[in-house]
Formats: sequence, structure tokens, C-alpha cells
Amino acid sequence: MGIDIKAPLIDYLKDPIIVTSRDGTVVEVNDSLLKLIDASKDKVIGKDCREIEPLDTLCNIITDTALRRVKQKQRITYRNITFEASVSPVVVEDDLVHILIVFTDISAFVNLEAEFLRKNRALIITNTLSSAFISSENMDFVFSDLMEKALLISHLGIGWIMLRQKGGYAIKGSTGLSNGLRKNVEGGRLNSLVDNALASGAPLQVLESEETAKIPELKDEGVTFLALIPLRVGNEVLGCLALANRLETAFDFDMASLLSLIGNTLSMIADKIKLFQKTQRLAITDGLTGLYNVRHFYAELDKEIARARRYSTPFSLALFDIDDFKLINDTFGHQAGDEVLCDVSSKILHASRESDIVARYGGEEFICILPSTAKDEAYKHACRVKAAVDKKRYLGPDSVKLTISGGVASFPEDAEDAKALLYAADMAMYAAKASGKKTVQCYTR
Repeated sequence: MGIDIKAPLIDYLKDPIIVTSRDGTVVEVNDSLLKLIDASKDKVIGKDCREIEPLDTLCNIITDTALRRVKQKQRITYRNITFEASVSPVVVEDDLVHILIVFTDISAFVNLEAEFLRKNRALIITNTLSSAFISSENMDFVFSDLMEKALLISHLGIGWIMLRQKGGYAIKGSTGLSNGLRKNVEGGRLNSLVDNALASGAPLQVLESEETAKIPELKDEGVTFLALIPLRVGNEVLGCLALANRLETAFDFDMASLLSLIGNTLSMIADKIKLFQKTQRLAITDGLTGLYNVRHFYAELDKEIARARRYSTPFSLALFDIDDFKLINDTFGHQAGDEVLCDVSSKILHASRESDIVARYGGEEFICILPSTAKDEAYKHACRVKAAVDKKRYLGPDSVKLTISGGVASFPEDAEDAKALLYAADMAMYAAKASGKKTVQCYTR
């Protein structure tokens, strides 16, 4: 097939092309350009570039190219296609005669670039949030670090993380809350909003200024934007991330994608933290009773001795043993014995203070570290624990009555190191056994 010698050479080029004079008047176009703008040549030739789309968006760069005689490029979008417009001066014998404009379709490249940026942003966000978990030496503070990083990424000013716990929610980390808003959040005044967000099954729920103005707790704080993002792993709902702002915030597709990405990443991290804390808990607890195990007890005892020495404060140990426990195993079996151990552990733990360290010391023995407690107070406390255990009947219908014996020793009154202190508590407990059981004795030298 031969070439039509009457057609301009530019008609054989695939890219849309326009040639203008130095003042921006169109002098030639090719067929690809006419197909793009859906026009005939006689409707285009002789027109000013400002009268033709998409040439009108290039008027400034055409003028600048004519003045500077330097090739320039500009990215434009026309009919959902992204082009790179290359504007070049055509100079003959140092005289500018024409301006050549070539439109190159770069849509595929732009889409690839956008996908790369999206994945790169996702990677940056994931790495930024994950670093808070990986680098943290204290899981109690990791949620606060996550909250600060989430706000930094989203450019919002207020946030809190709530995890489901015992039929309600526990605030694990928060940033930017005033005292009033913190009180409302911790008091559960916004829990109904969270419940609705979790029940909806949506990836996030957003309240903008018109809606936040109807909620007194948010209106009083000047909150104009609130995003509630459920934290889910599979079918399990872990809790909710709340991100808010006191400034007007534009909510669009990009913002929705960003918040969803933050929520997905935090969901995975929260699940890892939950698993990590469970593993930590299992490592320091007794598998049967749920009390601290003896290894953790020894570590805490060393810490308490160091603390007592530093601040010159006393502390005490209370050692308990179930009286005649062997009879339970021999009469009812070891399964019943395990049930009794669990019940007694629960009673001792419930009767102890929150600051006390309660551990299973071995077999049917239990031991408590009583911080900042002198011997006389420790004795009274041990008697209350003993009474709480003694008054309960065990094994349900079999209704077995149990008693415990206890021994109390104090640091530094009775000993100046861990080994000697444990020996003293042990001797006091055996003195209680020797005196007829069912009692508590204090160590005497």
C-alpha cells in the first residue's frame, strides 16, 4: 500500500500533533489529533489555541516557549486520558517559525505510578506503625506510641484506641484529648457510637460537622470530624480506633483509603500485642491456678528487696499451706484436688490487695509478697486471708471444709536476703502446723 503524498507527513504519526504559529494560531494538525478532539480540520486550522481544547490549557507554556525558545513539557488530562504535552520551538536560521506540540499518552505510566505510590504509602504506614510495636520495651506504652503515629500519618489532632474487655471497652492509648473529652470517653459516654460502628460491619464510620454538632460531648469540644474504625482480625472484633479533629476536615476517597489502611494495620498489630501479652502472661503464671508461678515470684522478690533497701522500707512475706490436703486427693481424687487448689487460689487472690504479688509456691503452698508492709500489719492481713479461705466450703455437693496454716516473715527485721527471708517464712509456717494447724504464726529468731 503506497503513501498518499498529498497528506501531511504528521498524519502518519500515531501521537496527536498540533503546529501553531509563534502567536498561537493553529496552522496544522494530524488525524490523530482530530480524532482525539472529535473535530474536522477546517474547524481547527486558523483558530487561536485558546479556543481549542485541550490546547487552551497550554497557552502559557506556548507563549513561554516562543519567548525562551526552549522545549518544555506539561502533563494534562483530557477525556480521562493523561498526556504529556511536549511543546518545542521550530527555529529556522535563527528565526522562530512554528511551535510543535506533541501529545503522548502516558495513562498506563500514570496508573503504574499511582499504584506504586499507593503501595509505597501502604508500606510506609505499615512500617511506621509496626516500628512502635517492634521497638517498644513496654507493652503498656505501645498503644500510646501507635496513637501518636496514627495522628501523624492522618494529620488529625485527636485519637484514642478502645479494646473490648469484660463486656465493655478499655482505653489503651489516647492523644490530644482534653480532660473533659477524656472523662466522657473513659466514662463510656460515646460507647453507643462505637457499638453502632462495630455493628454496621463497615470498614469505617465517619461523622462530619453537621453530625458531630448533634452530639453534646463532641460539640462541647469543638470536634468537627470523627472517624470510627473497627479493629478486626478475621471475624473477631478487637475494638475500635477513633480519630477526630477540631478543624474542618475534607473527607474524600483518599482520606477513606488512608483511614482504612491505618485501621487494618492497627488491627494486625493489636492482634500481635494480644498474642504477645498472652504469651508473656503464660510464661509467668501457673497453668492450673492462674496465679504467678514460682519463677516470677523469685524475680519479684529480688526486685522488692532492692526497692526496700533503696528506700529503707519494710516488706513482708506470707506463706500458706492447705491443711491435710493429701486427704482430699486420697478421698476424692486428683481432679477434685485440682478443683480445690483453684478455689483456694481464688480466695487468697480475692482477699489480697492489688499491690500484693500472689504466687503458687508449689503443691498446695501459696506465697504472697506484701510491699511496704511491716510484720504486725502482715500478720493481720494473713489472718484475713486465712479466714476467707476457712469459711468457704469446697467441692460443691460434697461440701468439704478446709483450713490453711500460714507463716509471716519481714524484711529486714527477720532476714536481709531472699534465701534467709524464705527460710524464715517457712519456719513460721511450720510452727503454725506444729501448734495444731489452722493458724498463722510470725517468725521469731
